[in-house]
Amino acid sequence: MLPLLPFAAGLLAGAVSVKLLRSDKTRDGLNAAKTRLRAATVSGLNKLEHSTAAVRERLETADDAPAAPASEAVAALTAVAEEAPAKVSTVKPRRKPAPAKRTKAAKPAADAGGAA
Repeated sequence: MLPLLPFAAGLLAGAVSVKLLRSDKTRDGLNAAKTRLRAATVSGLNKLEHSTAAVRERLETADDAPAAPASEAVAALTAVAEEAPAKVSTVKPRRKPAPAKRTKAAKPAADAGGAA
């Protein structure tokens, strides 16, 4: 009898969900949710398209600008590195936890009669 209970509950839940899906109020709610989801997707795609276009424009204008000679860039980086104090790492390495101490298990009593 016990295996029939989940089957009956599933049958009842299925019947209720089919009845709800066939009602006009539920269909209207699903259509409204579909419309809102579609509008949100289109809006997100438009924002993505505009941001991609802005990044592409920024990259194209950066390529058109004259680049500083490599020797000047290296000199600037070394000057900054010399001015900055050296950082000392304060992070300590992780230690392995100490192994748990084992307790001695009670030895089984030896048979008085020997091996049988």
